[in-house]
Amino acid sequence: MKKIQLKDLPPLGKILLLTCIMLGCSVIAIILWGLLNDGSLISLKWLQVIQSVCVFILPCIACSYLWADQPWKWLRLTNLPHFWPIILTVLLFICGIPFINLLSHLNEQLRLPEFMADIEAWMQASEANAGNLTEQFLQDSTFAGLLFNLFVMAICPALSEEVLFRGTLQPLLGEKRHPHIAIWSTAILFSAIHMQFYGFIPRMLLGAMLGYSVFWSGSLWLGIIGHAVNNGMAVVSYFMANRKHYDTNYMDQIGTGDSLWLGIVSGICVGALLYALRRSLTMSNASSRNSSGN
Repeated sequence: MKKIQLKDLPPLGKILLLTCIMLGCSVIAIILWGLLNDGSLISLKWLQVIQSVCVFILPCIACSYLWADQPWKWLRLTNLPHFWPIILTVLLFICGIPFINLLSHLNEQLRLPEFMADIEAWMQASEANAGNLTEQFLQDSTFAGLLFNLFVMAICPALSEEVLFRGTLQPLLGEKRHPHIAIWSTAILFSAIHMQFYGFIPRMLLGAMLGYSVFWSGSLWLGIIGHAVNNGMAVVSYFMANRKHYDTNYMDQIGTGDSLWLGIVSGICVGALLYALRRSLTMSNASSRNSSGN
């Protein structure tokens, strides 16, 4: 009886329930980290893993069991994408790097009015702290360190954030009735929760790209793959630059300044690849319906 009542909750009620469970799991994550924390950088990395599992993944799985008869299907984890959409998704997030860099550069030029100077100073400090922590995580130049960083900074965030945003929040925000509103609202929340304001616009666009890939395919795995490729490219490029003693910011500058043209070309490629991805998924879905006799 309780499951039926929870299943019949309106979307806002389900979001509030999810939020309460996430807050409860946050307390558990803090306790676990307190037990494991020894002040080292490795313990900070494990905090990221604990946070991904306890605060993002477990609450979403718990809620899906409470309000869905087929929780894994509701989360869109049972539908595996075909080979060609996977290739297009990987290409989309690799070829889109200069375009995202260009958007990041433009985003960084935005300034708040003078009367909001205190807020802007806080935003800049928050951005600097996040950047410093990321740089500390990426300092390890060993191959074992690279693999662990890929696990912590690419695989874990891809799984946890996609399960939360595209797997849970996007459907709750009305994807079936108002897909574009749901996708962009989720993308805005996705960008805002990172608390990195000078990368808000490019991260919002990334969130929308992930949202559309999941919506068109009906599979959360495309979003997870795209997210992991995006984060993984940053980890690998920093690792290579660090080992070869290159400027670690070089990858972030592709598509800006003298290579502005590359950022524009990249934007055109993103549009073309999104079109190709949608067309490929539309054809795949039609083929699946025909083969099932529907």
